[in-house]
Amino acid sequence: MAKYRKKSVIIEAELFKMGMEDGYACYPIFSDKLLGFYHKNEPIPKTKRIPAIKTLEGWYEVEVGKHYIVTGVKGERYPVEKEIFEETYDLVNAKESLDLA
Repeated sequence: MAKYRKKSVIIEAELFKMGMEDGYACYPIFSDKLLGFYHKNEPIPKTKRIPAIKTLEGWYEVEVGKHYIVTGVKGERYPVEKEIFEETYDLVNAKESLDLA
């Protein structure tokens, strides 16, 4: 079987903070049953709200300080858990970014 190496790609990422969410996962106050996901620019029911990011695969709940929000090469956004992100990605400086582009 042939072996392959993943191509180097420069991505943008930022540790999630409030204001980066696309909307919210909404739950009844005394239940864990998901009512649905609501964009932050539409009416949101008075419920327990958890920030969420809309990805190519659907909605994903995120937490402050627990997830990085990665912007892919085509502008798509997706969350990566902080521990996994920090094990997988290295910070590049401006010169390295230009050299790899």
